[in-house]
Amino acid sequence: MANKKPSKSNKQSLDTKKIIAILAVILVILLIIAIILISIRGMWKDIIDFVKGYFDEEDLPSGEQPSGSLSSGSISNKPIPSGVAQLNGAIMEMRVLDIGQGDCILFILPDGQVMIMDIGNENGTASHWDDVIVETLTELQITTIDYLFLSHTDYDHIREADKLVARCDIKNFYLPVADIGTSGKWGDVYNAALAETYEEDGVVKQATINYNVGAYEIHGENWVMKCYSFDEADYPLIKKSSSALNKNSVSPICLLEYAGRTIVLTGDSNEKNEPYLINKGYFDNVDADILKVAHHGSKTSTCMDFLNKIDCEYAIISCGAGNDYGHPTSEALNRLDTYTDLVPDDDYNGYAQVYRTDEDGTVIVQIDEDGVINLITEKNESKNTTTGTPIGETESGEVVSGQVALVRIVRYEVDYEELLVA
Repeated sequence: MANKKPSKSNKQSLDTKKIIAILAVILVILLIIAIILISIRGMWKDIIDFVKGYFDEEDLPSGEQPSGSLSSGSISNKPIPSGVAQLNGAIMEMRVLDIGQGDCILFILPDGQVMIMDIGNENGTASHWDDVIVETLTELQITTIDYLFLSHTDYDHIREADKLVARCDIKNFYLPVADIGTSGKWGDVYNAALAETYEEDGVVKQATINYNVGAYEIHGENWVMKCYSFDEADYPLIKKSSSALNKNSVSPICLLEYAGRTIVLTGDSNEKNEPYLINKGYFDNVDADILKVAHHGSKTSTCMDFLNKIDCEYAIISCGAGNDYGHPTSEALNRLDTYTDLVPDDDYNGYAQVYRTDEDGTVIVQIDEDGVINLITEKNESKNTTTGTPIGETESGEVVSGQVALVRIVRYEVDYEELLVA
């Protein structure tokens, strides 16, 4: 008996199954490729953060809507730490990051611009690029740096600068004047700065290179940073054979001013440039508030004449635990401990608090548009302080029950809105 031919309907059914099978294989292959690409580009954390941000949005108080563009930022709800005040309006935040023996200071300026001043720690010690710097940039969703400010060429201030240039768009560099052969790392950083471009409004632009020479200012909306270094005629020649004294001395001393408050920034300034700048009259009539202590608290920096000129009430030292230099030195700590105002004023007489990243972790300074200052530590909540009225207290110091503090941070170019929810 002759074999029966497959019916037309059976053949069509087989063809359909083949097509479905082929499509399924293609979809599996595409899914595998997508997983590989996502993993390579390190996007998993971004996806998780996006999902978490969505649910955080659902947890906002009823009727409250975030400002800014959600597609450009993130939303996070965090309890305000104890000992700090509710802040109002546009806020400036400075984070002195705990990266070991070195300096890295991140500024979120009140107009939404971002600045990083120095970014490195000591050669031969563990890098904190991933666990501190990248973690912070990711948390704040920062991909563009408006100002990268490098005080001088030492490794513990520039170690991660070329990595930052590779990761983020940098618009403006502020650099020391130094021979490109001063060190291999400095050559890498300087070449990266020269080659840096960024895109703005669909146009690719070359990053601007500025040099830290003489007196100059960096301006933003309602804030200014006044910077002072050697005049061109007096500027030390910095090259590979230069002494540590000269390399450190080109660190500008900067006064960052906002809402009637002043933060003093020093890099590794020392006994060479501090008297020079004092004699120029740059610090006459200055009444500052917060000092980033120079050179990790070395004995040859932050001289008493300089302390008398700037008249601060809080000091922050960036240094690594058990570092080989003995920073901060007993000499520097003693100067801070025994300092009293040369001319008594309405501020605290002396230093109300000295913070150290080796003991307190990352130190955060917040200043609101009324000039209220919060100082918050990562590891030592007992040292949190404010110049305002701490949340949960009345003006008399009485603790108010039933209040829950909630910070809502909505970031579009890093924009702040803070709420107090009863």
